[in-house]
Amino acid sequence: MATSDIEKVLSVFQGIEAGDAELAAKYLNPDKFIEHNPSSADGVDGFRDYIRLLTKEDHRVKVVRAFQDGNYVFTQEDGLMLGQNTFFDVFRFEDGLVVEHWTFSAKAGTANKSGHTQTDGPTKAQHLEDPEKNKSLLRRYYETFHIRGDHSRHEQYFAGDVCIRHEPGVRDGVAEFMRDVAVLMQHRTIDEIKLLLGQGDFVFIAAKGTHEGDPCLYIDLYRVEDEKLVEHWGFPQSVPPQAEWKNHNGIL
Repeated sequence: MATSDIEKVLSVFQGIEAGDAELAAKYLNPDKFIEHNPSSADGVDGFRDYIRLLTKEDHRVKVVRAFQDGNYVFTQEDGLMLGQNTFFDVFRFEDGLVVEHWTFSAKAGTANKSGHTQTDGPTKAQHLEDPEKNKSLLRRYYETFHIRGDHSRHEQYFAGDVCIRHEPGVRDGVAEFMRDVAVLMQHRTIDEIKLLLGQGDFVFIAAKGTHEGDPCLYIDLYRVEDEKLVEHWGFPQSVPPQAEWKNHNGIL
């Protein structure tokens, strides 16, 4: 019997791995569960049906990281589900049961130019006394740097050229990151942070924006050391047309 919220979330993925929709839904509130995955119908029955659909094909899922911030648990996974993908999931709890779930995914890529994959690197939160300080740092950074597009004082957020990057196709380093951001800014907007969660030195952000004028989500996980951003995982995710959504709760 799972006791912690993280253990309950891990049982969700154990159910998916085993093809057991009942186990996957065991800790979902049957009366209040809200699903944000646009590919799934709402409610616990919709979640079960979606799991059954996934497990009709070859599938696997490995939880790489799992963190908790208050009544939220956020995870990162590597999985073979509807293709090879990397995932972030967020679960909100009330009274020991999951009442809300968000999921985000991107196609898995090969190791990048610095040899990092989308999921490798540290997996355990350190400095557990610092989450609010680190979350405040990330909010300031993200709102200044990505939402307002003000890069004039970027050096205050980084330690020299230290920036370990896990996105496909990129190289480590702040200088490389700044060059890539200059290109990205020509094609995207990031308009609003919708989720900001943290445990210790890890901070997760999910934001809404656009890419080439179309709705897009920006999903980011950062690791902080000594009040500087030192490592990043994440991806953009396009938003499917609303006509294709199987629930009306919004993807984020």
